[in-house]
Amino acid sequence: MRNFINRYLIMLCMFALLVSCNEAMEDIEPSPYGSDNPTVPAPIAFDVKMKESNTFKAGDTVKFILEGNANIVNFYSGTAGNDYAFRDKERLYDVMARLSFESNKTPVGSGNIDCAELLYATDFNGTYTYENIKNATWKPITSRFLLQNELQATATTFAASGNGDVSDLFSGGKPVYFAWLCKTNAGTNRTQFRVQNFKLEGIVAGNSSLSGDLYSQLQFGFQWVLNGAAAAQASNLPTVSSTLLTWSGIFNNLTGPYKDGYAISKPIVLPQFNAGKDMPTVIITKQKENVFEYKYIYKEAGNYEVVFVASNTTSSKQPEILKKVNITISR
Repeated sequence: MRNFINRYLIMLCMFALLVSCNEAMEDIEPSPYGSDNPTVPAPIAFDVKMKESNTFKAGDTVKFILEGNANIVNFYSGTAGNDYAFRDKERLYDVMARLSFESNKTPVGSGNIDCAELLYATDFNGTYTYENIKNATWKPITSRFLLQNELQATATTFAASGNGDVSDLFSGGKPVYFAWLCKTNAGTNRTQFRVQNFKLEGIVAGNSSLSGDLYSQLQFGFQWVLNGAAAAQASNLPTVSSTLLTWSGIFNNLTGPYKDGYAISKPIVLPQFNAGKDMPTVIITKQKENVFEYKYIYKEAGNYEVVFVASNTTSSKQPEILKKVNITISR
């Protein structure tokens, strides 16, 4: 009986020792860097040095020397979309507004050469009745554009307006309504007026690749509202299609009254452009090599804060190492 108890105690001690060893080994991460003691993780080491100076010209190849044993490095060049300062916050760009269109005037209304005017308002309440429209404060912006001044023989010859800056119209933060005020004077023959390719473009300052059209002519949603005399016409009423806005009228208005109409858009807002959070470029270094060269080309002049964030995928318990380098790029 005593021998049995002794053997049992010996086996119990050996089992306890084995469990203790296994628990200790679970807390040790192997090192991939050839440490003398492979059961002890190698401390992460990382540094950045410049191949040459910190001043370059746009288009030059900038060389960074990465030293240490990090096997993953996140690189932030400091450029838009790759800036460490925006890693945790969304990048919002202010948008400048450029308006453009094409216009056409056809005869025979010699007394109506100035038959169209471009206006805007921010106090229009969206009720499309003639009386309500007249109560809004409409301001002219025709002078910012090239309107076709000569009568054309056909309805297919359009003049480009140029790109007019209308950013200031949105400075109050209110929706903007655009309107074409067209008219046929009393006792004159008509002049027909047409507009196509009416569009608003958003220009992102400092990043032209983000610029683009915000509203097409169809998206402006123009609709005509006429005074009583224009609305009473039996034919040739003004029209709006997905591509063309037309002020028409009775050919012979020599005995007719003054007629006008407003082609008014829906409320237009100028949004900020949200490019989201900036993301790093991930550099995978060559393991077991203590020196690694990384190259980058800056296309635009400026001062950039370059950030490298180094880590080891094999050691989750070691903190990341952050290194910053200031770069000056001249033209």
